[in-house]
Amino acid sequence: MTRYGRAVVLALGAGALLAGCAQPGQLGTPPATVTVTAPAPAPAPAPVAVPALPETVRGTIDVPVRVRTPGPAEYSVRTITMQPGETTGWQQHPGTETTVVESGAVTVLEEDACDPRNVAAGSGLFVADAVPHVLRNDGPEPARLVVAYLLAPGAPESSPVPPACPGQ
Repeated sequence: MTRYGRAVVLALGAGALLAGCAQPGQLGTPPATVTVTAPAPAPAPAPVAVPALPETVRGTIDVPVRVRTPGPAEYSVRTITMQPGETTGWQQHPGTETTVVESGAVTVLEEDACDPRNVAAGSGLFVADAVPHVLRNDGPEPARLVVAYLLAPGAPESSPVPPACPGQ
């Protein structure tokens, strides 16, 4: 063993011998109580920011509705504002349309239902698959619509058609 190693062993042994012989208070005043602290808990994960949901728009459809698709379908929703005097023109969709009138009012005409029907705010309308129809804003204020389509995948959203009601 080297001289350095012997010095270390000797110092450790002397320290152990003296510590065992020490009287209370010779090595300092012991604390009155011993406190054991548990490790701090891991911090909680930061809350995930959830975007606020927009206000729900609701409307009542006044006829029974049955929706059926022959296969997969694409679902799309959009908000449309129609200015006074504006019209969609006669059109049909390769699927169904459900519209809620959020504000204002629109007039709807459908093939085989040529009497103009006014759809006011808080109401809805349903247009079945491939039914020619037209929406127009005959009122003095803009009409805001929330329109949902259930369409054949890859098909155009709408196609123009000739007027289905005489004089329209």
